[in-house]
Amino acid sequence: MMARWTVLLVACVLASCEADRPAWQYGFSVMGTEVSVLIAGAETRDPAPHFAAVEARLEQIGRDFYAWADGELADLNRALAEGRSFQASADMAGLLAQAQNLSRLSGGAFDPGIGALVELWGFHQPRPGVAGTPPTDEQIAALLEGCIGIVRISLRSRQVASDCRGPLIDLGGIAKGFAVDEAMSLLRAGGIANAMIDAGGDLRAMGRNGRRAWRVGIQDPRGEGVLGSIALASGEAAFTSGDYARYFTHEEVRYAHVIDPATGYPVTHTASVTVLGGRGIAADAASTALMVAGPEQWRSMAERLGTRAVLRVDAEGSVDMTRIFGGRLEAVPVVTD
Repeated sequence: MMARWTVLLVACVLASCEADRPAWQYGFSVMGTEVSVLIAGAETRDPAPHFAAVEARLEQIGRDFYAWADGELADLNRALAEGRSFQASADMAGLLAQAQNLSRLSGGAFDPGIGALVELWGFHQPRPGVAGTPPTDEQIAALLEGCIGIVRISLRSRQVASDCRGPLIDLGGIAKGFAVDEAMSLLRAGGIANAMIDAGGDLRAMGRNGRRAWRVGIQDPRGEGVLGSIALASGEAAFTSGDYARYFTHEEVRYAHVIDPATGYPVTHTASVTVLGGRGIAADAASTALMVAGPEQWRSMAERLGTRAVLRVDAEGSVDMTRIFGGRLEAVPVVTD
C-alpha cells in the first residue's frame, strides 16, 4: 500500500488559500479511496507515529467493514446467508446499531441491508458496470421480494441474527464516516489538537489551521471547479454523496452507485448532496439518505435526521441549500491571467 508524508511549504486544502498552510501531510489508499491526514502548525516534531496509527486503524476498518473482503463483515454475511447467528465485535455491533437507527430515522432511504442490490448492479467492484449492461427489471424485482433490508436483522448483546437467510449487509454508506471519526479520535488521544482528515473529499476537522479555521471546497458535480468553500468548526464533518465518482453509462444513461432501496434502481434526480454535521457517521448516512429523498422530500428528511446544513445539486446542475448552509458558503476567488 502506497503512503507518503511531507513537510508542506506551498500546499493548502484549496488552491486559493494563501496562509496558515498545514505543516504535515500524509496520504495513503484504503477502502478504495485516497486518504490525507493533515496536522497544522507545530503540533509535533515527529508526525510519523500519529500517521502510522491512523493508517493501521483505517486499514483494519477497510478490511473488517467491507462486505466483499476477507474480514468480519464478510464472516457476518456468510453466517446470515447460512441461517446462523453471528457474535459481532464491539465495533461491528456499535456500527450496526447506529446504522439501524439512522435507517429508521430516514424511513429506509438509508439502508445498509441492500448489499445484494449493490452486487447485482456491480457497484461492489473496483470498476462498476464491468458487465456493460444494467440488471433486468425481473432480477431487481426478485431481490426486492426476497430477504433484503436492515430491518430483517436483529441485534441483541452483540448477537446478530436474521429472520431469513440474509440479508447481505453493506456498510459502504457509513463505514467511511466511522473511519474518519476513528482517525480523529486517535489523533486527539495522541495529543494532537489541530488536524483534518480527508477521505476522498469526505472530511472532518479538529481545531484550526493556524490562525484560521480549516476551509474546504464544495465540488461542482457537473464541472471541473468548486461551488464555493466552507470554514469548518472544530469537530465538524463535511460529507458528500454524488453520482460522479462511481457510475457506468449504458445506452447514454448514467447509472450511479447510490441505489434507492424502495425501487432497486440508482438515483437519477440528484447529482450530489453535501452535509455538514458533528460526526462523520451521521453526516455520511445523511448524505446518502438525502440523495435518495429527491426534490420534494429532502428538506423534510433533513429535519427528521437533525441535519440543518445541506447543499443539494439536482441532475441538471441546479443548486438548492438550507438557509444555514447558504449563510456559510463563500465564493472562491476566480484567478485570471
